[in-house]
Amino acid sequence: MKQKISSLVATFKTVDAFGTKYAADFPPASLGGQQFALVHAAVPLTAGLGATQVSGGEQTHSAVLAKVAGRFHLHDDMIGITNTAHSLVLLGNTAIAGKFLMPHNNGDQALLNSARAFAADAVAFSDALISTGLAAGFITTLNADITAFEAAVNAKGSALGTQAGATGGLEDAAHKAAVALHVLGTIVKNTYKNDPAKLAEWATASHVQKHTPVPRAKPAAAPAK
Repeated sequence: MKQKISSLVATFKTVDAFGTKYAADFPPASLGGQQFALVHAAVPLTAGLGATQVSGGEQTHSAVLAKVAGRFHLHDDMIGITNTAHSLVLLGNTAIAGKFLMPHNNGDQALLNSARAFAADAVAFSDALISTGLAAGFITTLNADITAFEAAVNAKGSALGTQAGATGGLEDAAHKAAVALHVLGTIVKNTYKNDPAKLAEWATASHVQKHTPVPRAKPAAAPAK
């Protein structure tokens, strides 16, 4: 989870720098300008993870960022599956129609429930989904992200119990910035649709590094006696 937090925080910084560089194309009152402002606000709150925190405050800060990062990656996994399933329906796979729909409720438990349903349903359609571009280990990744997000939600609750109110506006700012990354993906691509150089620059700035779960090593077999 620490790697995922670091990746998300690093992307906040690079997206903020991109928004500053091309601020003239995204006026403050525009939707794009507002999304860049959300990312900008999150940078100072997330960049100094642990640097100025003490005791329970550091624990809470870490737990909040872990939850935001976990939600971002789990949502990203599910969107990928949803979009791939839609492509299969368009190609005539009627059996998958009506499955892999994103939850309407934005709550943590609703996301976890839907993610578990995705993981269960994906087993029967794994070959078709992989043939349309999903990574071969997408179910493993999804299950790992479900576990990580649930652990982060529980850790945040425990930390808040230790030091209530220590987070301030951290979670709100970080969550809004994570949502802004998705929205900016559409806005920037539309703004620079005829400018491949800036689109390439955006692709680099907005990339969130994925970390594939590493399987635990199997214990060595005991030598034969």
